[in-house]
Parts: sequence; C-alpha cells; structure tokens
Amino acid sequence: MNEEKFNKWFNVFILGGMAVCVILSCMTKMKEPDARRILLAVSAFGALMGVASTVLSANGSIWSFLFGLIDVCIYSYILYDSRMPGQFLLHVLYFIPMEFVGFVQWRKRGAGSKSKVKPQLIKGKKGLLYLLLFVGVYAIAFAVSYFVLKQTGDSGNWSKMTLDAMVTTANIVALVMMAFAYVEQWYLWTLVNISSVVLWTLTLIKDPQSGYAVIPLVKYVFYLINGINGIRIWYGLAGKDGAYCN
Repeated sequence: MNEEKFNKWFNVFILGGMAVCVILSCMTKMKEPDARRILLAVSAFGALMGVASTVLSANGSIWSFLFGLIDVCIYSYILYDSRMPGQFLLHVLYFIPMEFVGFVQWRKRGAGSKSKVKPQLIKGKKGLLYLLLFVGVYAIAFAVSYFVLKQTGDSGNWSKMTLDAMVTTANIVALVMMAFAYVEQWYLWTLVNISSVVLWTLTLIKDPQSGYAVIPLVKYVFYLINGINGIRIWYGLAGKDGAYCN
C-alpha cells in the first residue's frame, strides 16, 4: 500500500472511529436520568470538529483552522463548566486568536485550498529558546491554576493543578510551533494528548456524574493516534520540500 492510500484509509479510520465512539457515548449517557443532554450533544459535535481539524492539520491542510475554531469555541465552554481554569483561559484568550494567526502564517508557507503547508525544522538556538519558553510558561500556568483553584477551595488538588499547568503549557508552546509550521510541534501535541487523557480520566473518577467528560476523553485518545501519524507525515513533507531552516 502506497503512502497516499495509507493516509486516506488512516483518516477514514480516525474520523469514522471517532464518530462511532461519540454516537455510542451519547446514546449511553443520554439514557441516564440526570444526563445533561444538550451539553452532551454540543460536546459531541465539537469533538467531531476537533478530530477533523487534527486530521487536516496532520495532512498539512489549511482547512484545519476552520474546523479548529469551531472546536475551540465549544471546548472552551466545556472547560468552564468543568472548572478547569487554566485551560479555559488558555482557549478563550489564546487558542481562538491563534487560529487566525496560524491561518495567515500557513498561507505564507504555501498552504492553500489545494496545496499543503511547507513545514520547517527547529535548529540551533531556536531549540533552546523554545525549551526556555516551555519552562517559563509552565511556572506561570501553575501559579495561575493554584491561585484560581484557591479561590474555589480546591487548591489542595495538586495532581489536577500539575496536569492542568502541563496541558496549558504544552498547548501554548505547541500552538506557536504549529502556527509557524514547525515539525517538532507534534511531539508537544503528543504530550498534550497524553496529559489530557489522564486529566479527563481523573475527572470521571472523581465525579462519575460528569458523563460528558467521556467525549473529550475519547477525543484525545484519537488525537494521540492521529498525532503520531502527523509526525511521520510532516517529516516527509519537510524532507520532500526541502523546507529545513535554521
């Protein structure tokens, strides 16, 4: 099987698998007497838009930002309802604007309605700068998470604060790298996806009534699988197009 055909069937697997899991999750949870049916339906739609966005992103398509914008807006409300302050503020104040920034930057790197983005690799001092950025943002994100949760009387939940700060930081740095089409972004997205799976799992364990949390959990599992494939595709695009830069 050639690469083009493999990518086609892989995308079908991700999108189809996510759709089936979301529908089954909704059908199961909506039967519960205390189910929040409207939130479940909205969350499911946002999850599908998010998976479509990541699949398009992994394949270097600029249409990723349209579907991503829809997903981010819906997910922001879910985070607010789930009392995850760090990620909520991140999505509203950063993710939404960065969808537009990424669209503009990808256009500059050759992405169009039918053409793929030309990725670049981080080399030299840029690697150190991104490492320092990650450490600095994590310190700020942890402090913000602690302050906000302290106001709600939940400041003793260190595991939640640590994961919240980790996901927030990885999201911030990875999104900058994504906007400028760096291949290495996919390693950070892998960290985001693993941390998010753990975070939503803990949410379900602590509060089994938050049934809609199953959908974000399933979404991030598929994100993780798709992100691994994204690493392979982007290295191929960078090598083929000679888009290495210092």
